[in-house]
Amino acid sequence: MEYNQSLLRDPVPKALTRFAVPLLLANLLQILYSSVDMWIVGHFASTADVSGVATASMLTFVITITIAGFTTGLTVSVGQYAGAQRHRDISRVVGAAIALFAVIAVVVTVPLLVFCRPIVGLLNTPAGAVEQTFRYLFICSCGVIFIVGYNVLTGLLRGLGDSRAPLLCVAVSSVTNIIADYVLVKILGMGAAGAALATVGSQAVSFFTALIYLLVKRPVKLYREDVRFDGSCIGQITKIGAPIALQEFLVNLSFVLITRVINDFGMEASAAGGIAEKIINIAVMPTVAFSASVSTLAAQNIGARQPERARQGMWTGIGICFVLTTAFALYAFFRGGTLIGLFSKDPMVIEQGRQYLRSYAFDQMMLSFVFIMNGYFNACGHSVFTMVHSLITTFGLRVPMTMLLGRMPRATLTHVGIPAPVSSFVSIVICLVFLARLRKREPDGPQLPDAPE
Repeated sequence: MEYNQSLLRDPVPKALTRFAVPLLLANLLQILYSSVDMWIVGHFASTADVSGVATASMLTFVITITIAGFTTGLTVSVGQYAGAQRHRDISRVVGAAIALFAVIAVVVTVPLLVFCRPIVGLLNTPAGAVEQTFRYLFICSCGVIFIVGYNVLTGLLRGLGDSRAPLLCVAVSSVTNIIADYVLVKILGMGAAGAALATVGSQAVSFFTALIYLLVKRPVKLYREDVRFDGSCIGQITKIGAPIALQEFLVNLSFVLITRVINDFGMEASAAGGIAEKIINIAVMPTVAFSASVSTLAAQNIGARQPERARQGMWTGIGICFVLTTAFALYAFFRGGTLIGLFSKDPMVIEQGRQYLRSYAFDQMMLSFVFIMNGYFNACGHSVFTMVHSLITTFGLRVPMTMLLGRMPRATLTHVGIPAPVSSFVSIVICLVFLARLRKREPDGPQLPDAPE
């Protein structure tokens, strides 16, 4: 069994950057799915279609990021065992993950299909965009199985230190998505439904590309008898992944609640908020990529008994991401309207989107600390802490502040964006306090989990 060991041996900045760049490109291409949907729908369909895609894609993003969060448990487990050279344990954990996530795919898909229309009502969808939102959400719900499968396969690859294969998979599926969007939305005039079909098709392509890659390269030897509901392995994955998944679900569900507040400003504001979220999702991708890279680097080095190197990776990731996010925040503050204008020609949509970005964009600077530290804590097995502090600041600060400011007389979307950086700053303070206590409690780093029985 062979896997990339540069995360254990190369200089930390070099190892981290080389691993993060393919992840960043893959994440950017992945977010391009929905961004291309928004761009093509915004230029070749109605404002109602834009609002429908913006509203429904918010929920589909929550589902995707939640599943990806759960698979972090697999990535960390594989990374720790890879660093410790415990190859047989990798097979056991991967086999258990296959059984576990097959069930999760069914559990998520069925309720979405059955309760799709009531869910659209809960999203406070503008009256003129209800049908478009329903069509987009129903069709995208059929692709959950591909989202789950792709994240399991790429979670395994990242744990082994391979960040290039996910880039290959997403590149192939992105080309598929762009072509399908153009044909279904512009040529066939299918609006939001066409964008949804293009998205599901591209998700299927990414899954099968990853599967074929693993079958051909065989970076891990999987024993058939390991594909089962192994309690100890599932417990290990769940201990790390479940808190992250719950955190991602609830934090991103808060975005749905915030979308309800934005939708109260009207259809143009709904479209503007959705476009601004797409831009923010793109801007946060470097931080997300480096967070995943720090998590993998830390996991492998914890397994190899190199805790100081793991901590060095965390601080390196924070420094790189803070520089990048500061540049974005300043541009969005002064020239945010030009970013919104890339996705819509409606002057009202551009103006309201510009207002939202003026305050919301500075959240990215705060997240460069929060996300990277969370990636390190997850690799150390402290995913419960990352969940707790995120939920406290989200539901204790961001959501209540958004609802309060959004209902103020003469409120604008600038007011709606203010709570994001405020709540993230509080998270930074909490994380720094926890990090200091962790250094005292675990001076030699966390202990590697025992072998599954």
